[in-house]
Amino acid sequence: MLLVWILLWILAFIIIIKDYKTESTRWMASIAFLTGLGSFSVVYEENFMKYFIARNALSQSTISLMYSFNAILAAIVHYVTPCCMLIYGVSYANIVPKPLKKIIYTIFFIPSILSFILLPIKCNSLKTPEELILYFRQLTLWTVPYILAAICFLVYSYIKEKSYMMKKYKLITLIINVPCFGYVILSNFILRDLGLENNWRYFAILIPVEFIGFLYFAYKFGILGVKLKFERYKFAFEDMHELVSDSYIALDESFNVMEFNEVFSKNFLIENKKYKNFQQVLDLGKLSQYRGDLISLINASIEGNTKVMEISINAKVEEIFFEVKATPIILNTEYFGTVLLFKDITVYKRNVELIKQNQFQLIEKERLLSLSQLIGGIAHNLKTPLMSSAGGIQIIKRDTGKIYEYMQKNCSDTTEVKKLTDEINDWQQRITEYLIYMSDVITTVKGQVTEYSEIIESDFSIKEIIDKITLLMTFEFSKSKLKLSKELNIDYTERIKGDVNSLVQVLNNLITNAIEASAEGSIITLGGFKEEEKLIFYVKNFGTGIPVEIQSKIFNKMVTTKGKNGTGLGLYISKSIIKGRFNGEVYFESNDKETTFFVKLPLGF
Repeated sequence: MLLVWILLWILAFIIIIKDYKTESTRWMASIAFLTGLGSFSVVYEENFMKYFIARNALSQSTISLMYSFNAILAAIVHYVTPCCMLIYGVSYANIVPKPLKKIIYTIFFIPSILSFILLPIKCNSLKTPEELILYFRQLTLWTVPYILAAICFLVYSYIKEKSYMMKKYKLITLIINVPCFGYVILSNFILRDLGLENNWRYFAILIPVEFIGFLYFAYKFGILGVKLKFERYKFAFEDMHELVSDSYIALDESFNVMEFNEVFSKNFLIENKKYKNFQQVLDLGKLSQYRGDLISLINASIEGNTKVMEISINAKVEEIFFEVKATPIILNTEYFGTVLLFKDITVYKRNVELIKQNQFQLIEKERLLSLSQLIGGIAHNLKTPLMSSAGGIQIIKRDTGKIYEYMQKNCSDTTEVKKLTDEINDWQQRITEYLIYMSDVITTVKGQVTEYSEIIESDFSIKEIIDKITLLMTFEFSKSKLKLSKELNIDYTERIKGDVNSLVQVLNNLITNAIEASAEGSIITLGGFKEEEKLIFYVKNFGTGIPVEIQSKIFNKMVTTKGKNGTGLGLYISKSIIKGRFNGEVYFESNDKETTFFVKLPLGF
């Protein structure tokens, strides 16, 4: 029996170590332990006690105490093991709802408790044959039905199982357990009821055979939660979960943390330590803001509603996006836990955003191309008559000179004629200057609306921008009796990549809007400054500000603050140009005293 005792406790140890989380496995381990305890009581009585009593002069009270200890061990085995067998069968079949388990399991232990109270605890070797028969007949009244019920539940679990794979495992469980349970009924109770006392000793043969069978099936298929696999390179697979590139955490049915990989710890945990439950992970990690959403996701997955949620975490350098999926672990309709998988979708999100930006830029380029063709044609048609007018003025100047020469030759008094011709020449000079100015303006405007297909990416300096704006807007400021203040905290040699005329067009439009919104004598500020890798221009004017109801849609097409005098296209086109040609942005700040429009450009675009 010494070998039986050792093998049964080894079996209990293997089972509990390999799968202590499964309820039925824990009860199976307790059965193996208690059966081993019974074998130990036999070894204790037949070997240890006889050895010490024979070798030592022990007092009668000491010997009685040793027999009492052995009787208590035997009583524990006889009274508790059948209860564990029944509960094992019930939990294996999974027929008791979880809320009722504690109550029902407690009821199962009532006969065991009554046996401790009502039946005498006395060593079997000290009982008479009549006492033994009576004792085991009393035990048989409830122990045999308990063990038979356990066998029935095991068979029922096998019959109701629909999965071929699980059915195979349950058949192996029946092959291992039913012979043992049946032999316990026969040798420990029924045969002893009939006065056949020593049949239980054949356990010394049965248990080693069962143990070898257990090892074989555990190695071949897996049984009782044990899967033994002796492989040469097993160590290479021990940390397989650390090779998973995505973050994951495994929770049991009570939300206790079973395990998580290093990637999860790096992404979501502040301290690299052992966490007892998911609540601690949420409280002490970076997922606290998604507490309710994650719990709802887990609960929904348990109910069969598979959902995916998206979260973001602020890392040291950038914001990281994750797609979270909860997968419940359910076996035989029993929920054991959940695995949360956090898939890093940051690159995907960045690519989607980049595609959106590229699509937006393409759309803006198409819009600007159509506008460029229209305004380019208008500029060309205006410049042609201007050049013709300039030629006509030269003819007038020439003919006026001829008239003056003729009058000098044929008239004695040419004072009045000279006065008139001088006035004509003076206006001719002024008109010529105006035409030159208009020609320069049209040239600049035409440059701003050059077709996209003809734009060659180049760079330009801040000085070029300011010179062009000054040329185009000087007359406007003079006519409006306003002043332009320049607050450019930028190196004038700083260069920007892109099309200079496009930027000039936008800034001129903002300045024109500021002029129209300002009272006579006001100051309009053209400013600029550098912020990290961004260059920011701004145009500020002092006035009543932009109405609140218009602010949210000021950059929409056909929205204007000028009433019938506005087209609602200026800011819309300006924003399209900055976004489409510079990948920048236009925004504003406005209150009841001043309004400032900002143009932010990336230097590295």
